Amino acid sequence: MNTDTRPPAAAAPPIRATVYVGRWPEIPAGDWPDVPSGTFSPTTATLISGPTEAVLIDAQYLEDDVRDLGDLIERTGKQLTTIYVTHAHADHYLGIGPLMERFPDAKCVALPHVVEAMKESMELQQQQWAMLFGDACVVSDALPDPIDDNTLYVDGSPLNIVEVKQADIHPTTIVHIPEIDVVVAGDSIYNEIHPMLGLSTPEEWQDWLETVDLVEKLAPKVIVAGHRRPDGDDHAVDSMIAETRSYIQDFAAAYEVADDAEDLVRIMSAKYPGHGNLWTLQFSAMNAIQLRDAGSTATDIRP
Repeated sequence: MNTDTRPPAAAAPPIRATVYVGRWPEIPAGDWPDVPSGTFSPTTATLISGPTEAVLIDAQYLEDDVRDLGDLIERTGKQLTTIYVTHAHADHYLGIGPLMERFPDAKCVALPHVVEAMKESMELQQQQWAMLFGDACVVSDALPDPIDDNTLYVDGSPLNIVEVKQADIHPTTIVHIPEIDVVVAGDSIYNEIHPMLGLSTPEEWQDWLETVDLVEKLAPKVIVAGHRRPDGDDHAVDSMIAETRSYIQDFAAAYEVADDAEDLVRIMSAKYPGHGNLWTLQFSAMNAIQLRDAGSTATDIRP
């Protein structure tokens, strides 16, 4: 699925954002009794296109989505100059290998800290992604080239890379496109999906709140969340910011008093009954309670 995000025709900016929303796969792919069954929330990729050029932000990970994303890029008739990766989670970058084969003139880049994080975690993530998605997942060891410049361009229009303190992991980035008031938020903002809090600590949740504040201060008219429902609204800026902020605060508070992971899931699902992808909440609750009670996390199943 893809949606066009652009101002009214009267404004006629030279660039626009097209959002591709991936599938909602069932997981795990095999029999893994320690991993809760459920679904993995749809992941977004964003194509910024101008009169002649295009830049892709994040690259999907399921073979069918990467193929369909490539078809979308081809249909624009624009030259894909760059693929940019916001952070080192495989659902945002595994597609760079086949996409670079399909668009050989495009370069793939990320900030140096992100590239290093990808190198450090790639082997483990490949094992975990195979467990979760099986043959549906792209298998690739392609890496972006590190860049020091924090600005990309589409036909001369700037795309500003902002390294933020924390999202579901760190290092992590967002991309601000001031000409069309768009923020591509990576996994710093969620859109009606349970946020992934199981890969960070209570201290880092507070850092994540600072990132939410930063996104709000950019005053975007459109936020592309890294995960959203296929029918989600990228223009629902106020609710995305408010709900991501309140969810982190509510999870942090419930984490302190919940009897166990099931109780934490019960508390949060009651507060956010309209949020999709219960599996993410279950995973986050399990890891958070293990951290609280044993001083460790379930790294053996960390995606």
